[in-house]
Amino acid sequence: MPQLSFISANYVARAMNYNGVEDWMAHDAATIQSTNAETFAAVARDVKNAGFNAIDIWTGHANYAQHDAQHVADVKRICAEHGLQITSYAGGFSVQKLEDFDAPFEAMGALGAPIFAGGISGLPDEELAPLVQAACEKHDVRWGFENHPQKTTAEILSKIGNGEYSHCGVALDTGWCGTQGLDALEAAKAVREQLFILHLKDVEAVGGHDTCAVGEGVVPCEAVVKYLLDSGWNGTICIEHEPYNRDPMPEILRSLERVQNWIG
Repeated sequence: MPQLSFISANYVARAMNYNGVEDWMAHDAATIQSTNAETFAAVARDVKNAGFNAIDIWTGHANYAQHDAQHVADVKRICAEHGLQITSYAGGFSVQKLEDFDAPFEAMGALGAPIFAGGISGLPDEELAPLVQAACEKHDVRWGFENHPQKTTAEILSKIGNGEYSHCGVALDTGWCGTQGLDALEAAKAVREQLFILHLKDVEAVGGHDTCAVGEGVVPCEAVVKYLLDSGWNGTICIEHEPYNRDPMPEILRSLERVQNWIG
C-alpha cells in the first residue's frame, strides 16, 4: 500500500507570509534564512496534526550548503518526535564531478532520507546518469529525477539513462505533466518500472503552474493513483501544493482525504 507524505516545500511561501510574489528563489532564500529548530518544529507539528505520518524534507528547511550539521540533526530529531518518517530529500543542485555530490548526499544521510527527489544538473544526460549512479552507490542513496520542462516521457527517461542505472529513477511530478500538456496517467505507465516516488500535484490549467487541491484541476490524479495501486506499486505518494498567496494546508487537507478515499 502506498504511503502518503507531505512535501515541506508546500510551505515555500510561509517565511514571507504568503505575499503572493511568484519568485521561487526569493522564497527559498527567505526559508533558508528563517528556518531554525523552533520554526521547523512548528512545520512538523502542523504536518502531524493534518494527519500525515511521513514528510519529504525540502532543501529550504535543511540546506546542505547553508545550514550546519546541528540544524540537520535537529530537523531529523523533530521529525522523529512528531512521528514523521522522512521519505526523501527534495530540491535541486548542480554538479561537475563526483565530489560535488558529497555535501547534499551527506545531508541526506544525516537526515536518514533514502531518496533525493529533484533535479540534478550541470552535465549532459549521457554523462550525468552514470556519475549520479556512482555517487548514489558511494553514499547508499537513490535519485528520483523530478520532471519540470519535459514534454514527453522519452525526455524524462533520458535523464536517468533510460533505466540503465539501478540507483537512478523518477520522481514523477504530475503537476508539471499537466503544465507541459503531458498526460500524467500515460507518463505514470511509461515510467512505472523506474518510479521511485510520486509527487502528486494538480494545476488549474495546461500551460500554467498555478497549483490547486488534488482532484480539482486538469491533472487526472485519481486515475494515476488508482493505476499505481492496481499495478502493485507501493512507493510514497507525496501530496504537493505550493501556492504563493495562501496557506496551502486547507487544500492539502482536502487532497489528503480525497487520496485516502481513492486508496480505500
